[in-house]
Amino acid sequence: MSKHDRVKSGGFLDTLLGRPHKKLGRHGGSGVYGNGPSSAGGNGTGGYGSYGSLNGGRPLSGPDADLASLIEPNETHRLSEAEVNKLFLEILEDMNIPKDKRDPLLGKPLEEKRKMIDMHVKGKISSEHRANSRFEKPSDYVQYLHEGDYLNRTNKLLACLESLRVALTSNPISWIKDFGEDGINEIVSLLRYCKTVPRRMHKIEYECLRCLKAILNNSWGLNVILTPDQHAVVLLLAQCIDTTQPHTMCEAIKLLSALTLLKDRNGYEKVLRAITNVSSMRKPGAERFRPIVEGLLMDNDRNYELTCSTMIFINCIINTPTDINFRLHLRCEIMRAGLYERIDQLSEMVDKCGNENLVNHIKIFNSYREEDFEEFSNRFDNVRLELDDMNDCFELLKNLVADTASEPYFLSILQHLLFIRDDHQYRPAYFKLIEECVSQIVLHKSGYDPNFDCRDFHIDTSTLLDDMAEKTKQIESKKSEDFEKRMTELQTAKQEAEARVAALEDRLKEIEATGVVVSPKGKSKLPQITIPPPPPGLLPGGGPPPPPPCPGAVPVMMGGGGGAPPPPPPPFPGAAAGGPPPPPPMPGMGGPPPPPPPMMMMGMRPPGMPPPFPNAAPKPLPYGLKPKKKWDTDGPMKRANWNGLDAKNLSENSFWVQVQEEQLADNDMFARLALKFSSKPAKPIDKDAADRPQSSKKNVDLRVLDAKAAQNLSILLGGSLKHLSHEQIRTCLLRCDTSVLSPSVLQQLIQYLPPPDQLKRLQEIRARGEDLAGAERFAATIGDIKRLGARLQSLSFKIDLPDMVQDVKPDIVAGTAACEEVKKSKKFAKVLELILLLGNYMNSGSKKDPAYGFEMSFLPKLSSTKDHENKQTLLHYLAEVIESKFPDALTFYEDLSHVDKASRVSLDTIQKTMRQMNNALKNLESDLNNNKVPQSEDDRFLEVMGQFAVECRAQVEVLGRMLAQMESLFGSLSEYYCFDPAKYTMEEFFTDIKTFKDAFVQAHADNCRLREEEEKKRRAQEAKERSQRELLERQQQRKVDLINIDAAQTQEGVMDSLLEALQTGSAFGNREQRRRRGPRPAGAERRAQLNRSRSRTGITASAFSSREMLSELLGPA
Repeated sequence: MSKHDRVKSGGFLDTLLGRPHKKLGRHGGSGVYGNGPSSAGGNGTGGYGSYGSLNGGRPLSGPDADLASLIEPNETHRLSEAEVNKLFLEILEDMNIPKDKRDPLLGKPLEEKRKMIDMHVKGKISSEHRANSRFEKPSDYVQYLHEGDYLNRTNKLLACLESLRVALTSNPISWIKDFGEDGINEIVSLLRYCKTVPRRMHKIEYECLRCLKAILNNSWGLNVILTPDQHAVVLLLAQCIDTTQPHTMCEAIKLLSALTLLKDRNGYEKVLRAITNVSSMRKPGAERFRPIVEGLLMDNDRNYELTCSTMIFINCIINTPTDINFRLHLRCEIMRAGLYERIDQLSEMVDKCGNENLVNHIKIFNSYREEDFEEFSNRFDNVRLELDDMNDCFELLKNLVADTASEPYFLSILQHLLFIRDDHQYRPAYFKLIEECVSQIVLHKSGYDPNFDCRDFHIDTSTLLDDMAEKTKQIESKKSEDFEKRMTELQTAKQEAEARVAALEDRLKEIEATGVVVSPKGKSKLPQITIPPPPPGLLPGGGPPPPPPCPGAVPVMMGGGGGAPPPPPPPFPGAAAGGPPPPPPMPGMGGPPPPPPPMMMMGMRPPGMPPPFPNAAPKPLPYGLKPKKKWDTDGPMKRANWNGLDAKNLSENSFWVQVQEEQLADNDMFARLALKFSSKPAKPIDKDAADRPQSSKKNVDLRVLDAKAAQNLSILLGGSLKHLSHEQIRTCLLRCDTSVLSPSVLQQLIQYLPPPDQLKRLQEIRARGEDLAGAERFAATIGDIKRLGARLQSLSFKIDLPDMVQDVKPDIVAGTAACEEVKKSKKFAKVLELILLLGNYMNSGSKKDPAYGFEMSFLPKLSSTKDHENKQTLLHYLAEVIESKFPDALTFYEDLSHVDKASRVSLDTIQKTMRQMNNALKNLESDLNNNKVPQSEDDRFLEVMGQFAVECRAQVEVLGRMLAQMESLFGSLSEYYCFDPAKYTMEEFFTDIKTFKDAFVQAHADNCRLREEEEKKRRAQEAKERSQRELLERQQQRKVDLINIDAAQTQEGVMDSLLEALQTGSAFGNREQRRRRGPRPAGAERRAQLNRSRSRTGITASAFSSREMLSELLGPA
């Protein structure tokens, strides 16, 4: 630019902005671009084409068209007070001073306001002088934009940006490169600031986009913007998609559409990621395509420019991906964002508008949509469907999962959807959440959908699948448990019936042999079970211990009357915990220590424990807790036997920190509490003078019993029997009332009952009318019951019998069924045969002769033989051979359903329990024979226990025959598999089979998993190769060669070429030359191919069918 031109253009900003200049007057100056070398026209309007001026020929409006633009420095004294206040208020608004800080400034004196106005005007004139210099070099623009203070010089910034846009358009590429990334960053900073003050700088925002378009109109600018992973320009362009500024939105959408075509720089992925990020920044969870769809139907879009640009952008978003699944996903998402409701209205508008470009791009949208649907439909044997129709989608899914393993899960999904809350507000939220989960699960493997990077709702699909698998296992386990329970009940009923039939057959044979009918009640036919006695143990004294007493015998006391009671007899199975009885007490110890006295059980402080120090300073309580009030009671009370929480163990959010229980205090409530729970209540009148001494009498010394025995009886009487008198307890014993005589009471009576000689002495003392202590008086009261010890043992046996039967019967049933299953299973026999074959083959190279069989204990050792690669075992190979050669034997473990329970069956324990039941039943029958005459009117022993003996005899006989049947079957099994049952017990035998069975199932699962991994790798490789091949075909079929962004020489007019290709539709390729699929085999031919494929891979039909259908459905296009 010449010196003359520089002088001539010296005040162009003042002239353009309509601001007076000191030297040139109000209308002085001229437009520099009207005749300068950078002018775009010679009409004297500034060279801006249709604009004519920066304001488009319209009057000025904005912060600069105010009184401040008409005032010279130091001239404020000419203004009136009202004008000064008005001008001062405009300046404060121009400076964006908040209202809370504006009021103190407005209250300042008038002279201070005049001084502040003068200072503001001087500052603006100084800034304008700096801006009035010519922009000759790119650095001049960069420096001016870098000064900041955007809001106070909007008109000047607008003029600078328009000048910059003309310069970027008119100057060569070298000039743009000199403007460089620093200049782009300044434009980005200004554009970012514009987004913080919406609608106040929309013209500047629009000019920024036009400048960026000029920069992107060459390959250098595109490389600068698209080389980073996410340039700020792309993100700001996405932020400019706002229907409140249609011109700016139209410009931004055009640029974004062009960037999506630059696949070499991942332009499409960067644009889509920017749209997603902007959506999450505006409103978390918002629909990212909603603002784009809203641009289709704008009321003030008279030329349909925004509608056409938006339609082009939608076509770019949907049709650019090569994966049909992703295209369908994007199209459905855009339809949900509002296009579904607007599609009919948009079609009507297109028919009426007559805009050829808009009509063309609507056709491109529909044609791609129909092609994708056709391609998707071809995967279902060329069945045509409309994916936007709910009925078609449901029918397709129903036909897909019908009669497959997926059907119940699909039905369950539909059933769960029915349980969604019937609320118009929450129901869409539920479906949106469900749709998000399904979308991530379906498209998870591709890892291509960037939509989920910035969503608030995240779902871990691997965790979800694990949870689903765990729930499925739980359901199957529950069904299996129910099935096993039912099978066990049936097996039990079956074996009991067989035992009864065997008993009837024996009785029938006896009748046939003797001709005498014997009543089953008149003769007890208990099975004789020959069980070896347990090996005798050695006591510390060196001699063998005496055998335990029979259930019907009375324990014999050791020593004299003052001796300690003997150890308790061994409990019945199912009663207390097993194990040896405790050792006898040391001489002079008098038995084990007594339980704590009642006062300690009530929570009172034991004697000897010192009270807390009364003068100790209390520690401060946390969380504002106050010390608890110490209540005064009228007398001693029972204690609440809890474990109190210490204040230091509480958390701030604990419930106990918030409670204020003292507000609930009530005197009447406390009075009744003290009355009910006093530890020393008033004693009632004693009506049983014979049982309880008068309170005025002194304690009576023990006469016969020692202190320990008396204390034990006193504890018993003070426990569950404390509400009964001695005579009432005696009556319960005579009546055999098991509702009062619980198992624990009976065990304590058996354990603590004095021996017969002591009972006799106590009765003699009582007969003489002498006083006895409470425990001795109780013993004398019940001591006159004949055969009291045997009665107690019989009652205890009656209560324990159901538990004993329940402990024995399931084990017998499981053992019997397992023996039958192992012997009868043809599949298991086939497996054993194959093992023998493989073993002999492997041993053929040794000196050993081929074996005719093997010990069953060898089965678990199959998994210890590794292959040469040390990856799999002989058991894995066995499972593979059985699956391929003998598939019928693959599920042999299903025939052995009772083996697991049988592996926990101990024959010794069963025999021991049966021996105890037989002995107890014999003692009971003996007691019945000795008690045929009732001792009193209350004696119901013969009535109650007689009926029980009949029922017990039947159960014991059935159990005995079932046990004999199980032993016979196991003996037959030992003979069948050639092992010694004495050395190889039932428990060891079934444990080895169970171990082998479980290991085989795991080995087969390992084989299936390995095969599936290999199949998955093969399919993935084929899909990758097919995808690459089809991608190359798509790229080669593009009609227009858009640009070569990697060319050595910088290209010009790149953005114009891209926009032209988008406008004409040539960027989307020729529809007639697009790839077409060959005809797919349908019907029986396709099913035959699937069957052949399954047979080649060795995958079962049920497992392969769903995977292949899913692969066909979701495979790459």
